[in-house]
Amino acid sequence: MIKIKLLARLAGRVRTADGSLYVHKAQETLRIENWIAGKGWLHDASLQQAADEAQVSKEHMSRYFPKTFGKNFLQWRKEARITEAKVLLVKKKDIPTAIIGEAVGINDKSDFRRQFRQLTGMTPAQWRLKHK
Repeated sequence: MIKIKLLARLAGRVRTADGSLYVHKAQETLRIENWIAGKGWLHDASLQQAADEAQVSKEHMSRYFPKTFGKNFLQWRKEARITEAKVLLVKKKDIPTAIIGEAVGINDKSDFRRQFRQLTGMTPAQWRLKHK
């Protein structure tokens, strides 16, 4: 309970005299953080589906990402997936790039290549060669 209250205070969510609202918001924030840590973002899900998986409201999920990361849910998820792909491309050199894309939740090979290039300036294969 102390951790939740501290987190709520740090997030500036103290709104009621009895503390019930900020405790609820802090619990939702912790659920989102657990969803992120559990890599719930690896599979394709809408914002509503992701919120349902994290057991939070869609509204809280929607506000969390811009407030915490400065970008919306979809942009954050794309960047998280590509970051994970960069790690896998280097660690798992024997796995084809298309399979890496699937492993991070981007099932279409062309989509994976396009998104990867948008964020890194190179294709997954080029990234892998550069980071041997």
